[in-house]
Amino acid sequence: MEDIVDITGPTKLADFESLDTDKDASGHKVLIHTIRDYMPFFDQGVVVAANDGTRDKGQIITGYPEGEVRGYNEGWDSAVATGKAASYESAMIRTRSVVDVDLYKKKGDQAPEWRLRRDQAFMRGLARQAVRKVFYGDRGADGRDVQGLSSIVVPTNEAFANRIIDAKGTTEGKETDIWLINWSTEGMYMFYPQNGAAAGLQQEDMGEQYVSDRNGKRYRGLVTEFGWDLGVALYDPEKIVRITNIDTTKLSKSSKTSGTPDLVDLLTQAAEMLPDDSSGSIAFYMNDTLRSVLRRQMQNRDNASLTWDEVAGRKVLMYGDIPIHKLGSDVLFNDRPVLAA
Repeated sequence: MEDIVDITGPTKLADFESLDTDKDASGHKVLIHTIRDYMPFFDQGVVVAANDGTRDKGQIITGYPEGEVRGYNEGWDSAVATGKAASYESAMIRTRSVVDVDLYKKKGDQAPEWRLRRDQAFMRGLARQAVRKVFYGDRGADGRDVQGLSSIVVPTNEAFANRIIDAKGTTEGKETDIWLINWSTEGMYMFYPQNGAAAGLQQEDMGEQYVSDRNGKRYRGLVTEFGWDLGVALYDPEKIVRITNIDTTKLSKSSKTSGTPDLVDLLTQAAEMLPDDSSGSIAFYMNDTLRSVLRRQMQNRDNASLTWDEVAGRKVLMYGDIPIHKLGSDVLFNDRPVLAA
């Protein structure tokens, strides 16, 4: 498969798109634009090249050198940040679009645009799967997957145990999460294989070939292959907050309803867990169910409001100065198990 654009260094998908010189109306630039347009997650998410082949290696910081008080004619010891080694793997996500050659020819002059519209459905699906893996990838299941954030930021991981806010939900299989992420190239980013396709995104027109239908019979089709080699790396605990155990069976438009999660209060707690000097690409991520309830809870309380602002060229709901990106409930699920303390 072809590289989208030959550059190195940290960037965002918007940068890849602006640097891509592809003029093909159905080519790489369209792939990136379609993903960005469909999935706001990538407006702020940082994507960098891995530092160890297909994986990214580093140190999870658990302690910072604080220095020593010294007197005149006295020395002081050197120090290093304390932590533990970590290694994260990328996964290969693939999909394929097939168009019947005879149907394509019947579209006449509109055939290329018709094929592109069909291909874009696969591009959007690829983006949805990639984001789902960032949150819910389970590397331990078969060794092929990403280690997602939901398997990193857990109570049993000492480095991240205090980055979790428990919303106290108890209904098994009916829980969901809100994530607050401060994307940066130092401690919280996505990555793609070293020396691989830039941003990990790949697209190739395989041309006309025989393909099999659902009954195993063959016909001539136009095939386009799409791929994304992607992983997620988290080294700095202060770059993330997970609000978990939000009980979806007890959601209400009024936060005063007994037992309902107070989403405004949960967002405030999370925002206060970021260092005062936090800067960069900070955003909340929640699914469409929660954001709908959040907006209604805001309307039913005094002295609290959401605003709209422009982020990466699109209008985004804001809580204070932090964007709230809405993802589908097929990306951030409503049917998660209770996360035990």
